[in-house]
Amino acid sequence: MSVLWKVIGGLALGCAIAATAEAQNILLKDGKTIVTKGIRRQGEMIMATVEISIPASGDSPAKTQTGEMGYALKLIAKLDFPEPAQLRTVPDLLVAGKTAEALAQIEPVVRYYDSFRDAPGSWWAEAALIKVEALQAAGNFKDAESLIDSLARSAGDPETARAARVFVAAGMTRRGEHAKAVEIFDQVMKDATKPATLATASVNKGQSHLALKQYEPALLAFLQIPVFFPNQKMLVPQAMLGSAKAYFGLDDLTRAKATLDDLLKDFASSPQAAEAKVELEKVAKREKALAPPK
Repeated sequence: MSVLWKVIGGLALGCAIAATAEAQNILLKDGKTIVTKGIRRQGEMIMATVEISIPASGDSPAKTQTGEMGYALKLIAKLDFPEPAQLRTVPDLLVAGKTAEALAQIEPVVRYYDSFRDAPGSWWAEAALIKVEALQAAGNFKDAESLIDSLARSAGDPETARAARVFVAAGMTRRGEHAKAVEIFDQVMKDATKPATLATASVNKGQSHLALKQYEPALLAFLQIPVFFPNQKMLVPQAMLGSAKAYFGLDDLTRAKATLDDLLKDFASSPQAAEAKVELEKVAKREKALAPPK
């Protein structure tokens, strides 16, 4: 990636997920830690597979056997799930344009954590938000909107609710309701704390400003990504393409061209690459029109 952008700017998977959850700790609100061999949800209880010590009795020596104990969800401070590797690998697949593979990897994660979605420590919301991105990248907005609705209704914390609102507003942007969408993005960005939520709001806000031909605020929104959220890889190609369009709108053809060239160089397989080529043609035509006569 150039100085310009840096400165300015399913079964096997299910088994793998289940394997990571075979040895879980349950952290109780009273400070106790329950070491388990696995957990499952049953209503408002978390059922834990644990080792139970049976004391010696008569001729029977003391022994240990596996049993199941239930813990009320309201008494649990956290289920100590390890972070699923797919939360890191799937965004890379989306950047590379491998949408089908991304969906195949994230779906088992969403499905596994679904029964724990309102439990502290669950990764359901994080996985579901990535699945929304993957569904949208695949053009499946119907299923994406259904999942966004689930996120909004079942969000156990304000940050998840804010992330869901960002995607609702992004839908407004696609429908042309740009001014209304910008209001929501601004509110979310004022209250949110998670980088992923802030970055997603910034990119989508930039898209609305672009549609309104408000090129300076669009550019500022897109450049939030390289300046403040460079680790949000999934959004980098979108932000680069948006920045190039904003530069073009501001008649800064040099930066528009340089940003598009960088996008094609660094993210040649991204969904934005094809559009970048179209934008480069627009830049070339504008340069030709502005060139002094020979």
